[in-house]
Amino acid sequence: MNKEKMLGALYGAAVGDALGAPTELRNIDQIIETFGGYVKEYTQSPGDTFARDYPVGTVTDDFSMSYYLMKEIIDNNGNFNEDIAKQAIINWGSDEHYFDKFSGPTTRAAIENMKQNLPTDIDPFGLINYNSMATNGGAMKTIPLAILAKGDLEKAVEYTIAMCKPTHYNSNAISAAAAICCAATTALTDDATLPKIIEAAIWGAKKGKAFGIENKHVSVGPDIAYKIQEAVRIGEGATDFDDLLQQTADKIGTNFIVQESIPAVFSLLAGVKGDTMQGIYAAVNAGGDTDTMASMLGGILGGLNGVDSIPEAYIQKMQEANQLLPLQETVDQFINLFL
Repeated sequence: MNKEKMLGALYGAAVGDALGAPTELRNIDQIIETFGGYVKEYTQSPGDTFARDYPVGTVTDDFSMSYYLMKEIIDNNGNFNEDIAKQAIINWGSDEHYFDKFSGPTTRAAIENMKQNLPTDIDPFGLINYNSMATNGGAMKTIPLAILAKGDLEKAVEYTIAMCKPTHYNSNAISAAAAICCAATTALTDDATLPKIIEAAIWGAKKGKAFGIENKHVSVGPDIAYKIQEAVRIGEGATDFDDLLQQTADKIGTNFIVQESIPAVFSLLAGVKGDTMQGIYAAVNAGGDTDTMASMLGGILGGLNGVDSIPEAYIQKMQEANQLLPLQETVDQFINLFL
């Protein structure tokens, strides 16, 4: 793990988030119709998206939450646990600029409980399972944790569980988040390859699911590890970029529920053969939860290929659009903890 790979992971996650914000919620045909083709540059978000009225290049909840996570880890001298995770989420919930527009339903409900000192790790209605919490809000903010793990997959899973407990404490959400974190952790290693990244994701998905089930925080849904394996086969079988997007959208799904968006990331990763920007473009234009998929995929592939795989203009424009967050300063401080 070196500085260029760490920068690539963080800026890949941020650029993917910002590029995907305008296309969120639409399907592939609607994206092409609205924007006159595939979106590969920052563009103004339409009035029917969450990023409406915000500057071109704005990050959403995906990377703004990662920013607050990095800040809290910096303030705690590189340490991380559930209390630190909870404080980072509370701090983000106090940022009206990013929280009010972009907070997802699971995270928003958890923050409201935290503010009232209510527990977030049990269902207040006493329901047997946690199906409504199986969304990708845990997975979206694991890229900084991959850096923190320093190549150790057991640590990656441990950190993922601590991150998910305050907001996404259930077997499927933890499984999905662990898949992304373990993939990104492996991507940051010096000998990373696509097969190793996919293998780590499947391993992490199995470990995360097992933890949720063992601790009786179950959510009903298909096995994430199996879905990732199937998604990789679909991505590898795509004939071209258009086919990759359509096959991913039609056969896997790109919605914010974890059994769709997380396997979709690995279909696209396999289909673009690990190319950072092609992966981000694919996620931005595959429809559904485009900003989150592009952020996760950008984090993994940016870590694999390094910051030089992301054109500087994308990074600069994204930083300029998010001046309320001193991104460059915080990214540099965070990375310096591990050099």
